[in-house]
Amino acid sequence: MLIIGALIIPFFIYALVIHIKFSRSENSKNEKGKIILAKSAKYALPVIPVGWLALELYHRIVANISYETYRDAMWVLVLLLFTIYGFSIRRYTRRQVFENQEVFGE
Repeated sequence: MLIIGALIIPFFIYALVIHIKFSRSENSKNEKGKIILAKSAKYALPVIPVGWLALELYHRIVANISYETYRDAMWVLVLLLFTIYGFSIRRYTRRQVFENQEVFGE
């Protein structure tokens, strides 16, 4: 689990930068920004319950998991949660910019 967490950290840092930039921008304070945050949260929040359920099912059905592995897995879930949240913000802001571009030639 520690190796997976170490591989996720660069993506987590990038997602953190995206979130900080978006939260400080003017776009985050209008209605479209609030919608972007809500949609991003809609995709990111199920990571924790689904991951926790998978971890519990593995623990109960397949094999016992030590406390250290369980703790590392929860940290990986938290990192994944925020990474998905940041990348969702990036996706929706890019889509918004693309939709707001004017078509040349009209």
